[in-house]
Amino acid sequence: MLGGMNNTVASFKAVIELDSAEVASALVRALAPETEIKLRGVRSEIRLIDDSAIEIAVEAPDYSAFRAAVNALLRLTSSTLELIRELSGSLP
Repeated sequence: MLGGMNNTVASFKAVIELDSAEVASALVRALAPETEIKLRGVRSEIRLIDDSAIEIAVEAPDYSAFRAAVNALLRLTSSTLELIRELSGSLP
């Protein structure tokens, strides 16, 4: 998944299909900096897997860090997607 951590206790992978390639690309660009942060041994990745689908993956060495990372990424994904859709609806 992410190159395999030797001490991975928990892992998560989700595929999200979106309305358009533009929305999927914008979401990946917006969330990519969040995956560069490496705290408490958590590794995460977000990538395009199709024109209009993304994959989010998380690996963590303990359940507490895992839960925090997954919840944060999913909340951020939802908020960012809502913002992208709101802004695109207000454009001429």
